[in-house]
Amino acid sequence: MTIRAPHPPPSRSPSSGSTLPPPSPDPEGPPRRPPAATAADVLWLMVAVLLGLALRIPFFNIPMIHDEGGYAYAARGWIEGTGRLYDDLWISRPQGIFVLYGLVFRFLGEGVLALRFTAWIFVAFTVLAVWFFGRRWATARTANLAAAITAVVLALPNLEGFTANAEIFMGLPIAFAAFWLLRQAQVRWSMWQLAGVGVLIGLATVLKPSGIVMAFTAFAFIAMVGNGSPQERLHRCGATLGGMALVGIMAFAHGWYLGWSNFIYATVTYRLTLQSSATVSATRHLISLGRLAWTIIALLWLIYVIVAFRTHISRRRPTNLHGAASSWPLKEIVPDIPGRLRLFITPKQPLNAQETGSLMIQLWSIGAIAGMAMGGDWWSHYLLQIAPPFALWIAWHLESIVGVLRHWQRWLFVALASGLLLLPYAVLIDGPEELLNDHPGYPAQAEVSRYVQEHSDPENTIYVAFDQAAIYYLSDRKPAYRHLYDQELRALPNSYADIIEIIRSNDRPLYIVSTLHPGPFPDDSRAFWREVGQYYEIETTIGGVPIYRAKEAP
Repeated sequence: MTIRAPHPPPSRSPSSGSTLPPPSPDPEGPPRRPPAATAADVLWLMVAVLLGLALRIPFFNIPMIHDEGGYAYAARGWIEGTGRLYDDLWISRPQGIFVLYGLVFRFLGEGVLALRFTAWIFVAFTVLAVWFFGRRWATARTANLAAAITAVVLALPNLEGFTANAEIFMGLPIAFAAFWLLRQAQVRWSMWQLAGVGVLIGLATVLKPSGIVMAFTAFAFIAMVGNGSPQERLHRCGATLGGMALVGIMAFAHGWYLGWSNFIYATVTYRLTLQSSATVSATRHLISLGRLAWTIIALLWLIYVIVAFRTHISRRRPTNLHGAASSWPLKEIVPDIPGRLRLFITPKQPLNAQETGSLMIQLWSIGAIAGMAMGGDWWSHYLLQIAPPFALWIAWHLESIVGVLRHWQRWLFVALASGLLLLPYAVLIDGPEELLNDHPGYPAQAEVSRYVQEHSDPENTIYVAFDQAAIYYLSDRKPAYRHLYDQELRALPNSYADIIEIIRSNDRPLYIVSTLHPGPFPDDSRAFWREVGQYYEIETTIGGVPIYRAKEAP
């Protein structure tokens, strides 16, 4: 991703007509101030926020995905006291996501609508943070475009953007942390405000562990901006770390109360040793990346179109683009990071206001990619982490290219870019239920859960084979095995034997529900289903989903 610092904006904002003071070349001079927000700018922001809601509404009734179901099940059991977090309620996440789900249950309700509406609220504030960032970095028009693009990308159905996933919630504190760092670099560093940035990063991390990469982004940004002595910059990093430590202390203290070994294993050890990028084979990485590339093919084409148009313009009219003659040589994808890091030891000329914003976007993007890679699975919803800096990048190039093109070329570019950005929403033509084609057990989820609940007692256990945790939540029945996801079953060496042993035991679950997937085991779970055939019989089938009931003891 290449981002060149825009040239100082013209004396009149192209979108609002407000006067924009040029950035001060003197780092100790007047602070950089964004353009005054006009009624048109505020209207753009409101449209972007409401667009994020409008794009989500058609998907509000899509059944809970497995992540939502697992978070909901663990959060309710923890709050109601019917289970113990990181023991029988086992999910490899810190407490933040469960606290958030619990607050939704308390104030908005326990249905999927309440969760996804809350996700939109978080997206709305993320859009606001991007808008603030864009105004401090470039022009009002760039900020307005970036806000709208952020709303669109964060709701993309192929990225599961409409769900109440952890990436959506984590994105809000990270976006405000990025904006607040940029503001301080342009105005004045404050130790208290840096501690606040650290608190935001800490909150992002307890919502999803990959949020920790923003800490390294913040430290690199503070070190590379260039203003202040090395000691001053170390103190700034320390203030940020102090804010993170405040959140961390509370999380670890609560983990001690819950059970230290269980907490550390679930939130740290398990991921590092069994389910992380380091434990996944190179072949698995390539397969997952190939699957991801196909899922986001429209976005990849959008990047290509932007690159192609900008390269074409740069060659024919190199001085017309704000930026350099060409912003796409490989050596310019990332700025002179080693050179900027050397400034930590021997300070030289600091970056100007626009270059500071460009550096933040680049480091933010690099951090987001690192966060996406942590788990090694490369699921499409991981890309939501990079949506805000990606939207800023697109908006800056759109403004640059559209401002240079004339007549039919401009409209061709706008049509291509808009069409590719919105193409994933074509699923709405045949109905959002098309998203369930790869999840054959999802459409009958609610009816299956209702049947299980009506034909069992609260103390009975069930087992969903193998990856549809929402059934546990909706039926309000405990799982016979605490690991709810097929990634965990694949990662844990003894999981297959454990499950088969549970089926053979006298304490076997009352019901087994098939999700119509073969499961994560090498034999496509044939040994499991042989045991099911011995101890269970089909009681009913709902929407094609077979429900097995344990046979009466002879």
